[in-house]
Parts: sequence; C-alpha cells; structure tokens
Amino acid sequence: MNSISDKKIERQCFAIKIFRVMRLCLLFIALSLTQVFASVSYSQSVSVSLQMKNVSIEEVLNQIEEETEFRFLYNKKMVNVEREVNVSANNKNIVEILDNLFKNAGISYSISGRQIVLNKREATETIQQTRKVTGVVFDSQGEPVIGANVVEKGTTNGTITDVDGAFTLDVSANAVLKVSYIGYADQEVAVNNKNSLEIRLAENTELIDEVVVVGYGTQKKATVTGSVAQISGEVVKQSPAANLSNSIAGRIPGVVANNRSGEPGSDASEIYIRGKGTLGNNSPLYVIDGVANRGGIDRLNPNDIESISVLKDASASIYGAQAANGVILVTTKRGTDSKPVISYDGNFSVSQNTRTPHLMDAYQYMVYDDEANKYLGRDQIWANIKGGYLDGTIDPFQYANTDWFDATFRNFAPQTQHSLSVRGGNDRVKYYISGGYLYQEPGFKNTNMNFNTLQVRSNLDAKITKDLTVTLELATRQENRNQSNFTSSEFFYEAFMAYPYLPDFYPNGLPGPGISKGNNLALLATGVTGYNKIKDNYFNTKVAFDLKMPWLLDGLYLSGYGAFDTQFTREKLLNDTWDAYRYNPATKDYDKIATGNKNNFIDLSQKSDENRITTFHVKLGYEKRFEEHSVNAFIAYEQSKTTGDWFSAYRRDFLSSTVDYLFAGSDNEKSNDGKGSISARQNYFGRLSYGYKDRYMAEFTLRYDGSQNFASSERWGVFPGLSVGWRISEEEFFKKNVPFVNELKLRASWGKLGNDRVDPFQYLSTFNITSGAHFGTDPVLNKGFTIGRLSNPLITWEKVDTKNIGIESQFLNGLIGFDFEYFNSNRKDILTPKQASIPDYTGLTLPDQNIGEVGNQGFETSLIYRNKVNKVDYYIGGNLTFARNKIKFFDEAADIPDWQRRTGYSIDSWLVYKTDGIYQTKEEVDGSPHLMNAQPGDIKYVDVDGDGDITANAMVRIHESAIPEIVYGINMGAKWNGFELNILWTGQGRAKQMIRPNGYNRDVEYFNNRWISAEETPNSLYPRAFNTQDQINNRDSDFWLKNAAFLRLKNVELAYNIPSSWLDKIKIRDLRVFVSGFNLFSIDKIKVLDPEGTNAAGMYYPQQRVYNVGLSLSF
Repeated sequence: MNSISDKKIERQCFAIKIFRVMRLCLLFIALSLTQVFASVSYSQSVSVSLQMKNVSIEEVLNQIEEETEFRFLYNKKMVNVEREVNVSANNKNIVEILDNLFKNAGISYSISGRQIVLNKREATETIQQTRKVTGVVFDSQGEPVIGANVVEKGTTNGTITDVDGAFTLDVSANAVLKVSYIGYADQEVAVNNKNSLEIRLAENTELIDEVVVVGYGTQKKATVTGSVAQISGEVVKQSPAANLSNSIAGRIPGVVANNRSGEPGSDASEIYIRGKGTLGNNSPLYVIDGVANRGGIDRLNPNDIESISVLKDASASIYGAQAANGVILVTTKRGTDSKPVISYDGNFSVSQNTRTPHLMDAYQYMVYDDEANKYLGRDQIWANIKGGYLDGTIDPFQYANTDWFDATFRNFAPQTQHSLSVRGGNDRVKYYISGGYLYQEPGFKNTNMNFNTLQVRSNLDAKITKDLTVTLELATRQENRNQSNFTSSEFFYEAFMAYPYLPDFYPNGLPGPGISKGNNLALLATGVTGYNKIKDNYFNTKVAFDLKMPWLLDGLYLSGYGAFDTQFTREKLLNDTWDAYRYNPATKDYDKIATGNKNNFIDLSQKSDENRITTFHVKLGYEKRFEEHSVNAFIAYEQSKTTGDWFSAYRRDFLSSTVDYLFAGSDNEKSNDGKGSISARQNYFGRLSYGYKDRYMAEFTLRYDGSQNFASSERWGVFPGLSVGWRISEEEFFKKNVPFVNELKLRASWGKLGNDRVDPFQYLSTFNITSGAHFGTDPVLNKGFTIGRLSNPLITWEKVDTKNIGIESQFLNGLIGFDFEYFNSNRKDILTPKQASIPDYTGLTLPDQNIGEVGNQGFETSLIYRNKVNKVDYYIGGNLTFARNKIKFFDEAADIPDWQRRTGYSIDSWLVYKTDGIYQTKEEVDGSPHLMNAQPGDIKYVDVDGDGDITANAMVRIHESAIPEIVYGINMGAKWNGFELNILWTGQGRAKQMIRPNGYNRDVEYFNNRWISAEETPNSLYPRAFNTQDQINNRDSDFWLKNAAFLRLKNVELAYNIPSSWLDKIKIRDLRVFVSGFNLFSIDKIKVLDPEGTNAAGMYYPQQRVYNVGLSLSF
C-alpha cells in the first residue's frame, strides 16, 4: 500500500501529462479524467434522459442505443425484452437506468466498455441480497487517502477509509459507490461483479479552472494577473434584499457598501471600491453585459445574474477614462445546449426598522421642556399640567399622549418578489428569457404608498454558421414609485418635531391638528395630502456578432456590437388640501383647520426626462495556443453618445384634485421649462496577454480616450496598464518541496487610469439666461443674459497612478484558500476650486482647476476553509479590507488653523468643537473659558487655541468619517442531506457618526440619562435638558461624535432541497424551499439609531430588517 510498481508509476506519469494537456486545451476536467483514469468508465460519464410510457424493454434499449454509444447484446429466447414498462429519467447514468429497468424483470447485465450483455437472472442471483466489497482509495499521486467517504449511492450505507486508504463495505448487487474527499472530485464507481476495487481520486480543479469575467472578455482565474474578484449569482440570491446592491456587502474584498436608507425605491447601498480616492465623483463604473453606463445594479433581477466581477487595479485600465474608481461587471444568464428548463423563484417577506427611536411620552416631554425653559430663563408652562398624567386628572381631549412613531409605523411591511424564466437551446440556437416582479410597501400605517418593478429580459445566441454567431439582447424594466408629496425626510422631521401631547386622532375619529399647517403625521402617508408618482422606464437593446476567421489565420476573430439604451422618467407631483381638527375646550367642539395643506393651495407639477445612449464597438482579436505558449490579443474601437431632453410644467390654484391635469389649473404664476444635454466619447484600446506553460503570465493594455468634457487640446488621454503573474506552484522544485500547497501565484500590476466625470464645458465661459429687465417708455420684461462661470481652457483629465501586488494560494487540495493584496494609488490633477475671492457685485464664478492630489493605500485579504465530515460539507471564511486616503494637496485658505486643515489627512472628516465632559458646578464654569450663558449641566468646550474664548478656532478636525476605513465579512455554511445553511456577518471599523438630537421631541435615552444636578446625576451621559433654540449644546462637537463600528448579522438562509426521488413522480426537476433573514441584528455602540445612518438627528427612513420565505423550482 505504501508503494506502487514501476509500471503503475509510468502509467500514472503518462496519465498526468494527458490530464494537463486536456485541462489547458479544453477546460473540461471531468471529461478528461474519464479518459485518463481507467477506474472511471464510460458508463459513469454519460447521462441519459428518458421519458417513455407503456413501451417494451426492447424499445427502451433501442432508444438508449440512439442516444449513446452503448450496444446491447442478448438472446431473445433467453431474455424477455417484450415486457411493458414506464421509464422516467433525467440525466441519470446507465447503471441507475438499467437497475430500475430490470428490477423484477429477471434480467441481469454486465458492462464491458461500450457493450452491455444481458442474461437471464438465475434464482440464486435473485435471492442474493448483499456482498462484501473491499477496496483502496488513492490520490492522484498514488498515495492512500485517509478518511475518504465511501457511500453506496442512493442509500445511507457507507464507511470511511482507514490509515492505509482501505475500506470494507457490504453492498447490494450492482451497487454504485460514491467516493468523496475534500479537495478532490467526487467519484462514482460501479461495483459490477468485482470484489476488490482500486479507486483513484482526481484533484478538484474547479477553483483553479474557474473562469472569471474581465474587461472585454473572460479568463481562467489561475492565469489572471490583475486584481479581480467575482461572486456568482447563486451567492447573490442568498440575500432577500429587494435592492441588489445590498446583497454584495461583505462578500467581495475591496468593496465598501453602506446602506444609508431603507425606503422602498430609494434603498440602494453607497458603493466604493477600495474606499474614496478623489475629491470629486467616487462612484465605480458599472458595465452590464459588456456595455458601460447602463445604470447601477440596484434594480436588476437577482435571478438573472450569472456573475458579478469587480476590477480593482490596473485590470480596470482597459476601461480608461471612466475606470479610476474601479469597475463592476455584471453578466446575465444565457442559454444552454439542453432541453428547455423552466424555473420559478418566488418569495414573500416582511420588513421592519432595524432601529426605531423611542420618543419621550407627553409627561416626559413636559418635564424635559420645563427644565429646558428654566435654563433659558423662561416660564415653566407645564408646571400645573404635567402632574395630571400621573394622577389621572389630565383632560385627554386637550392633552393626549401620542407616540408618533407608533402612530405612524406598523410593525411589519410586506414585500414580495417573483421571477419566471426559460432556458435552453441546442448547438445552433441558445436562449434565456425571464420576467421579474417586485412589490414593496413602506412601513407606514394606512398607506397608499408602494414601490413596484416589472422587468423582462431576453438573451438569444444564434450560430448562423460554424464560424459566425449573432446575439440579440433585449431588456426592459419599469419602476413605479407611488409616494406621498411629503418626502421621507419630512415624515421623520415631523415625527421628531410633533408634540406628544397632540392627538393623532380624537376619540371620535377626527384627525388632530399636527404641529403646524395641519401636518398630522398620521395623515401624511394615507394619500389625503397629495401624491408624487414617478415612473421610470428602461429599454436596453444590444445586437452583437462574433466571427471566427480560421480561413485567414487560425485563432483570428472579429466581433462587435451596437447598444441602444433609453431611459424615460415621468414625474407627477400634486399638493392637495386636507382636513384636520383642533379640540376647543371652551365650546367642547372640534374646530376645523382650514390651512391643512402644504402650499396654501392645490398645485401640480409634471416633469419628463429622456436620456438616450448609443454605443458602437468593434474588436479584432487573436487567441492561440502554441504547445506551451498562449497568446491572446485584441484591438478595439468604441464610441458612445448620450443625449438628454428635460421638460417641466407647473400650475396652481386647482379647484379640486379630482381633475389632476395641468389644464385645470389657473393661469396665475404658471410656468414651464425645458433643457437638453449631449455628451460623447471615443475610445481606441487593446490588450496583449502572453502565458508560458500557464506558469508565467504577462498582460499589457493601452487605451486612448477622447472626451468632449475637455477642450480639443486636452481632449485625448493615454492610459496604459501592465500586469505580470508567476504561478510558483507549477515549478517542479516547488511541487517536490511544498506538496501541500496546490496553488500559489504571485502577481503585480501598474496602470494609469483617468476620470472625466466632471461638469461638461468648463473650458467655455457661460452665460445665464435671466428674467431680464424693463426697457423703453412702454417697458416690457425681456429675457437677458448675465455672466456666469469663467472658462478654464486648460481643464484636463484627472489621472490615477495605481500599483498592486497580490498573492493567491490554495492549500491541502483546496481545503484552505488564502489571498492577500496591497494597493497604492496616487491621483493628480483633481478638479477643485482655487481659494481666491472676487467681489460679489461682479456676478462671476471662478472656474475649478486641476490642482488637487490624493493618495490612497491599503490592503485586502481573504481566507476560506472547506471540509467534509461524514455527510456534512461545511465552510467558513472571511475577507477584510483596509483603505486609507490622504489629501496631498488641496488649496485651503491661508488663515485656517493647522489643526483644522484637511491637507495631509483623509478626504472625509468632521470639523467639531473639542469637549471635556459636562460642567458640574458654577465655579467650574467661571474657572474656564466658556460660551456666553453657559451653566452647570452644559457641555464643556476646550479652548484649543488658548485665546481665552470659545470661537470657531476651538473646532478641531476628527479624521474619521461615516465611510469606514475597515470593512469585513465573515461567511459560513454547511450542507447535509439536502439541507443548506448559509450565514453572512458584515462589519466595519474606523468610522464615526454624528448622533445628536435636534427636534422638539427626542429619544427617551436623552431623558433618562440627562444631567439634573451635580449631586443627583454626576455621571450623566448627556447634558441638561435643552431644545432646538439652545446655543450651547446643539453644536457639532466630539461629544456627539460616536464610534460607528459594528458587527452585523447580515444574512441567514436555511434551505432544503427536496430529493429527486420524490420529484420524479410529479415531473419536477428541482425544488428548493428556504427561509432567510436580512439585517437581523448588530453589535455596536450606537443604540438610538442604526450605525449605517448618516442623519445626526435620525430624520431619515431607517434601514430595514427582513424576514423571508420562498421557493425555487424548475421543470
């Protein structure tokens, strides 16, 4: 067992050579293994699908011969093949089919190569139930495999191999053994008439041979030299988030994704690749099915996604002018060479706020307000009233006790998502067609608001000739936002500003008055106040071709496409009037408030926006392998043009909102407006990749971009990129000395990227069209021009110099995977304003100049561990990203104190007053510099500049922001007997949020932990009671700046895959049921608001927790 014969060694070496050649040429590992290793027979590599009813056994055998290379030998006088049977098999191997076919038929069989001999089953054979089988399991190097799982297929009968790789197992006649071990491909072996087996496992090269999507093509992951991360659509689907951008948080190293709002239709994550790198636009470029600028990924149907790739270094330079902030590539599903597969995915969810503020009740509010007024020297207006809440004597008609969040929010809001697709084709035509529907409601009570999306996608590939393939892609999506005429921020503003002693509804059902103008929060979401209806329609069309030209040169091809994308937006905003009431204690009646409206009249505005992008692309390429050398090269031309038209109209003084059309408004102050836009780009680019033995790799890219955002002299930019890689694990010395490392690759890259995402036409002086002036004896108001922005004819590209080194590795046959990367980029010529002033009376605006410079560096790493214990496959892994930027030059005013300067520090920061706790005594106040009227219980500010006063110079810059420098994800999961469990944790560090109350009412946290006196509350967490008029405690200071680090249970999914033996009876291919949760809880130091929020007072729509149940089926 510890050695093998010379003959076996010779055969094994030959097999390994064949295996490597086929892996490099064909990328079909499973097929190559079946031809190399004798232990894997043809019978195990061929799958057969049969659906036959009321037919003879002979007809079934004939059908198998038509679909495969098998040939049956039998004597009709000895074997009864006239028996009538029913056969239903989907992708089953021949052993499984014949076992079922001949069950109780008195027929036995033996397989020899591609010949199957049938015989009459002897009586003793029928009686026989089990027999003992022994065997040894070897790895690809001929070493015994310890702890391999050996299971009789279709049963729970199994064992594991011992220290010598040996096993003994009692199996049924004609059993098939399934052998598995972590890091190796599963092997199925038919026992047939053998009593002893020798089984060789092949390394699982799935991870090494994984194909990833890169700019304008695909590459094998093992030979990629740039920093490219990819996740599959199946991983994305594990999240029940309605917005796809929320599903990638924590899953991709280098990607910073923060969700700032949970409002349906406006719940996208804020995404940065490796943090921020410029003082301007930091958004990545999105490329969907090879076409740039088709919008983000927010509303794509997750069931349409094949993969999402992220280009983070010089690999993005192939996209030149728009790639400075990284590139996100989305690839949707395509057809396959198979029978049609119809798939349905559906789920139903309920959502709730991750954090809902708990406001002070009416009694607490009155206590707090009286204390605040006392400190301001005002009367305590609630002194004789608030006690009525305690003794029950309060008049509930005059003084209610309303929790405005409870009055406004329900506990759960529904949402549902459904997708139906059909996928299939043959060797000539392949197709994928899908439709998706999403519906969400906000968490408001009695609401008529909702957001819904309907989309359809079709990807069609037709092989016209053996060398010419034509593609047609069509996608359309409609997004409907049925909202209130009040924004979500206004909703939450009203919640914090509304007095808790005001009623939402009186006992007789009449709505209360609200804090002003009848803005009763309980009414704002019901539709009585008006509406804002927004309809977005997207149409994406792409026609492409791929022509291989072997008659000119083997490996030569020509491809191209034309993409035509349009977005239409229609918005209709109506401000209506409504009724609200106030109780009159004198008359004991309810006075109707006649001012229940937003603008004192009914008005209507409508907007129409249309944007069209036309892109043409053509590419001439060459791809060829010369024994140990591989060459992949192309040159390409691309151009795009974007045009836009915008129109708006407005009328007011409608008699009724029933007729909500512009003609029904008055001519008083009516208005309309319109404008257009145009932009264009031209690009020449190419790539040359070379590999030797798939061991040494190099890639060079060059892009020559032109943008109309710059003057003709500055319009064109050159953006090169170079990357190299070395697979040390392919070196013979490494294989011999470090056999436990299966894959080790070093790579490095350098590139220059550009950014032209600036306001257009800054190289031209502009003039503003104004209302004009009156001229002449009979003056008429005429349109006129005023000077606008001065030109900067030298405006040019923002340029990025980026460097990256990385290591990729796999240990113990894929048991452990570890990657690490260090990156450093420097961005120059950032467009920023010059700190100079000109008199206001000139009306001039100075142009921005290319003077800014920012550096960004950091690292990212990922680790994954996979294993299998008995029948349990499990994994645990994680990724971490650290990215820190620094402003190297930013023109700041000369009189700014050093401790407030941004230069030399991160882009985002907080400028706040420095504090030193809370004043406890009057003597402490008098003994230190303080703000006017400061008193015990107030925040104590530090005199930073030592001038004896607390002025703006006492503010300091805290060099952390809401955008974290550290983000990480921890993923884990397991599979067992059809069950799946997937868990994702996400977290962030080095981030700070301003959390400061700023409403008439506030979280009860500030009431319970407020300062009252030095004796009573010496360790209070917050200052004395204060309101929005307070000039001391309302200032942004480090007292209110909180650590926004958190660890969040982002996603949990528990699923069960129904066994195929159950589904075959009802003609279903696959059925998966699951429950999942999203944003379930977080561990952090911010208790009153979600740590990902950015509004200090909490006046925004909160992030959402989602509970979900669903199923996926195909047939």
